[in-house]
Amino acid sequence: MFRGYYGRNLRTAIGVSGGPYGYTLATWTTGSVLINYNGIPSTLDALMFMAGAVTAFALVGTIAFGGVSARFKEEPRESALWGNFHFLSVGLSIGAAALLAHYLHGRFAWPLISFVSTIAYLLALGVELTAADERDLNQ
Repeated sequence: MFRGYYGRNLRTAIGVSGGPYGYTLATWTTGSVLINYNGIPSTLDALMFMAGAVTAFALVGTIAFGGVSARFKEEPRESALWGNFHFLSVGLSIGAAALLAHYLHGRFAWPLISFVSTIAYLLALGVELTAADERDLNQ
């Protein structure tokens, strides 16, 4: 539909925004669910929320790359656009947060729920992207 430089640049913008867009949705909605159950977080709660998410990201990354000193080199790859819609990954992240927030309250709910939500998001995103690649390769 869009042609020329603008069309190419728009496709590039959408392509490189997929992961950050999905993780932003997952983090923002997880925080919203927690606020609904626990109220406005203190600065310490917010720091603990961040620490839980960073710890989960580091854990999944370390497992995926085989260690913390591994180098990440983004390789050019093609994938079906629908693999970046994030219905499963963000939905699972929200669902995990809602379930846990219903039962967990207080200070340690913040890091634990962001930890679980981040793991759920990353693992489900891996499934979504793999499905998009597999289906694209089989056509």
